[in-house]
Amino acid sequence: MLIYNYLLSGWRNINHNKLFSSINILGLAIGLAAVTLITLFVRSELSYDTFWKNADTLHRSHIVFKIPGRDPFKAVSAPGPLIHALKKDYPQVTQASRVASISPAIIVGAETFIQPVSLVDKDFLTMFDLTSLSGDLSNALNDPHSLILTKELAVKYFGQEDPIGKTLSLDYDYFKRDYKITAVIENSVSNTQLPIKALALIDENDWTDRTSLFAQWFSVNAQLYFQTKKPSDLDHINATFDDFSNRNFPKLPIGGADAKPSDFITLSAMNIKDLHLHAVGSGEMTERGNATRVFIFSAIALLILIIAIINFMNLSTARASQRSKEVSLRKVMGASRSNLIFQFLGESVLVTFIALAISIGLVEIALPFYNEVLNKELVINYASTDMLQITGLALIVGILGGLYPAFVLSNFRPATVLKANKSAESSASVKLRAILVVMQFAVSIGLFISTAVVYSQMQYADKMNPGFNKDNMLLVHRIGLDVVSEKLDMLVKEIGKDPQVTAITWSNETPGNTNQNNTMIRLPGMSKDDALLMGQRGVGYDFFATYEIKVLAGRTYQKERNDTPLATAQIREGANRKSSIVINSSAARRLGFNSASDALGQSIFTSRGNPNENLEAELEIIGVVDDVHFESLRATIRPEIYNLNATWGHTLSARFNGNPDTLKANVEAIWGNAIANIPFSYSFLRQDVADMYKTEQGQAKMFAAFSGLAIFIACLGLYGLANFTATRRTKEIGIRKVMGASVFDIVKLLLWQFSKPVIIANIIAWPIAYWAMSDWLQLFVYRIDNSYILLLSAIAGIGALIIAWVTVTTNSVSVAKANPIKALRYE
Repeated sequence: MLIYNYLLSGWRNINHNKLFSSINILGLAIGLAAVTLITLFVRSELSYDTFWKNADTLHRSHIVFKIPGRDPFKAVSAPGPLIHALKKDYPQVTQASRVASISPAIIVGAETFIQPVSLVDKDFLTMFDLTSLSGDLSNALNDPHSLILTKELAVKYFGQEDPIGKTLSLDYDYFKRDYKITAVIENSVSNTQLPIKALALIDENDWTDRTSLFAQWFSVNAQLYFQTKKPSDLDHINATFDDFSNRNFPKLPIGGADAKPSDFITLSAMNIKDLHLHAVGSGEMTERGNATRVFIFSAIALLILIIAIINFMNLSTARASQRSKEVSLRKVMGASRSNLIFQFLGESVLVTFIALAISIGLVEIALPFYNEVLNKELVINYASTDMLQITGLALIVGILGGLYPAFVLSNFRPATVLKANKSAESSASVKLRAILVVMQFAVSIGLFISTAVVYSQMQYADKMNPGFNKDNMLLVHRIGLDVVSEKLDMLVKEIGKDPQVTAITWSNETPGNTNQNNTMIRLPGMSKDDALLMGQRGVGYDFFATYEIKVLAGRTYQKERNDTPLATAQIREGANRKSSIVINSSAARRLGFNSASDALGQSIFTSRGNPNENLEAELEIIGVVDDVHFESLRATIRPEIYNLNATWGHTLSARFNGNPDTLKANVEAIWGNAIANIPFSYSFLRQDVADMYKTEQGQAKMFAAFSGLAIFIACLGLYGLANFTATRRTKEIGIRKVMGASVFDIVKLLLWQFSKPVIIANIIAWPIAYWAMSDWLQLFVYRIDNSYILLLSAIAGIGALIIAWVTVTTNSVSVAKANPIKALRYE
């Protein structure tokens, strides 16, 4: 009965004070919705690869190449031979498997699909507890002709038929093989760094024509997972990896006779549960998360929740004066302080639960857009403990938000309040409200500044000249497949005939789709030990003209000239003709030339063939081009050479004018007529470049959304306080008007009262935001100047002040215009 009376009293209080109740409920609803959305994201990020049975003892090897004069190259993949040395040197390692993601052409009847297949070692099936749906998983990879499919692919290729024992033909371009389906497994979950579509066994003999995949120590094209006896074995392995490197890696052709492999190579290993948030380097099979981002958004969730709670506390304590008589009468009628505390906490929890119901609706509305931004599939599972956790959170928020107001209200003394016939509000309560308003706006301004900095850096990346023209460029992929490369010349001619196409070329790599191919370069008279490691890219004729890359000196490759390089086989046979080479500006400087023109006509020597062959090709520098940002602004432009690939590449690039969809359709038709069995794959260069900053773009959108919510919640509270303050000062305002004060004077008075907390909030927020965002900008080699943060801070501060003025003015003007006679009759 007592609880019923508390709830009834609370409901009546909500109905009686609709404005304040609406502000409280809306603020809490938005706060709870924001916290729920962020919590779903954080929970998803923390769940990656925790579901494996052996997760505590499963680890992945990583590598860093530290070459003088170059940024360290970090990779989450490992050299192919590392698996054998690891098993040999470490008794702690019980099992190990490489995982190489290859995309062969899968031939199913008359159809051809391009599908990622994971090549693994036999230990993989005992290391990872895959769920078998059909077939004998324990013997499913007994030979190199066996193939395991996920349920998704089994249905895609065989429909509802049983695929076990059936055959698929896979064309890897280096070889073609028929595989027998030996098992079907459950589809790979989304929260893993090891997405599996199909599994086949590694046979190193299959890849003798591509030794970089499994045979070379300085090529990293496959990930390496290993299992230890105990989780603590990982610490021992990491501590002894330098000695391990010195024992097993071949000597690098740099650094002199005394140089050790560990001087230039750092191996490390990381537990599988830490990979998603803490791994660093290229070579992931799926998008990686970021521990800093998880921390930031966890902090934002907490701050938004604090802002919502502050709103509740502020408005509750502000209204305490209007409930002082009610409290006093309840005490006179026999209510104890504990009764009153429970009553007001009950009212608080009631308001919070109403807000909870609204927040769940807001979350369901927002989830489709939220998932699109994050590229995730987050849901609230009402059948699990999700609802219990959300309800528990709401209960805690209700108690925390109502605790201070409950103690303030229950502490009123009946004799003082009833005798004085006035409110019992203390100066301490007023000061607390001011402090809480400052905290609200400090957090909101800080989030606003952070959003502006992230957005400005993204704009800088988009507007900065990357050294090439990224607009109006269609990229056609998969031209490196044998069946396509045979028709490359025909494709180039046919696509070039399209009236929209203004230039066309091909290359091994394009901006946004690169790798870290390197080669040793030395000048005449320079010893091989002093050779320089430089990047290399393969390009076709007209590459620089098509991409509109500036030529600083000399010329680029021309079909009319004898620019075609010597093949490695020709060098083995003794051919010694000079070949042509184009280098970038950074390479010219690295080689010691004072200017681009000084490099023209000079010879350089580059390594060819296998490391033990000691082969070199002599190249004459025919052109120097401007530096180009092939990678994101996080990476320094490397010194690199551009080899001529006269008849082969991975991607065809067509510059065009006009409608991109029309050109895409025309090129797809040409492709379909020429190469019917290989699916057409394309992209636009601008989008590929934008995708390099997809993480930051998602972060900027989330920042903007949640900082906007924080500011909105803070303004809701400010509106409520302004309304309360204006109402409380009705008689004072009436007297001021009778004494000659204008409407402007009254509004200015009230505005100044609420401007002070916002100004103080700016003073607090600016240095914190400057420190945090300066640190974030260090992730980018090329970035906006830190002075922009100060400018954005000033804009944020002025914006917050204007928002506060608009919020307060809506109340102040109506009160200031009121008839002073009515104001003097007030109370």
